[in-house]
Formats: sequence, structure tokens, C-alpha cells
Amino acid sequence: MIGIITVSSALLVLTYAGPGAAAIAPNATDLDSIGSANGIDSQSELTANVHHAERNDAGNLLSVTWSIENPTTDPVVVTWLADRTYTYSGPYFSAVTALSSDGSTRFHPIMDGSGECLCSGNTSSNFSERVEPGESMAYWSMFSVPSGVESVSIEIPGFEPIEDVPIS
Repeated sequence: MIGIITVSSALLVLTYAGPGAAAIAPNATDLDSIGSANGIDSQSELTANVHHAERNDAGNLLSVTWSIENPTTDPVVVTWLADRTYTYSGPYFSAVTALSSDGSTRFHPIMDGSGECLCSGNTSSNFSERVEPGESMAYWSMFSVPSGVESVSIEIPGFEPIEDVPIS
């Protein structure tokens, strides 16, 4: 099962990143947004967007593609997106969570048997912790979400929640 999830994650990254993904992080400027949120506190000038929230054929996994947009004139390092609550190994954006539409369940990114987060980080050959001025950098997260959940709120630390994101 873990091998299937890891392969699915790798395919997901390659699918969204396109050719040449191993060399650079994906720029999200060509992706449509299905929800966005403004940054808060020290991230107030940044914007977070959700581009895709797609369920796998079995109906138990949710893949979310999201991005951070930096309209400022200074580069931004987005290392605050790591979650120290769980024992994920390596630098990951594991603090990004999904909340069921009724607010009753919070879903954290899936962790494989090696402690690797199935989200942007060590498992992504196209991972960037830095968003350059005027760029929008895409990332991804994988969640185990019951098939009855039709929409979620995506919570990215430092941003308002992105509510009512439809799952396709």
C-alpha cells in the first residue's frame, strides 16, 4: 500500500509539474485558482491559492495542488510551513491541513512507513523553499479523506483558511 501511495505521489508531482520538473520548482502562474486566501501577520503581502483538489479512483486519497504567490520585491523563504507536531522526517510542508466542510475532522498529510510526508518536500524533485519576487510557486499535499467528504477547507499556516474547496 505504501509503495502505491509513493508511486501515486511521484506521478502526481510529475503530472502537475510538466517537463523539466526535476530541474526547477513548478511556477503556478499558468494554473487556475479554485480558492485563495490572504496572508496574515508577517505573510500579509503573500497570497495562497488552491489549484486542484482531486480524489483518486478508489475514493480514499485526496491530492491538493496549492501555491504561494509573492507579489513583493523581495524573495520569501517559506520554511514556516513545516509541522513539528508529527514526526515527519526531513523538510516538508507538512503543516498544510484539510478540514472537513462541517469542521469536525482535520486531515494531516499522509505519512509513509519511512516517516516521509506525502507532500512537497524531500520526496519532490521540484521542491523550493524560496519564492522569488513576482513568482507563484506550486506545491502539493496528499490526504486520506473519506469518500463522503465533498469539499474541504485548506489551512496553510500564515494564511486565512481557503474555505469550501470542491473535491473533484
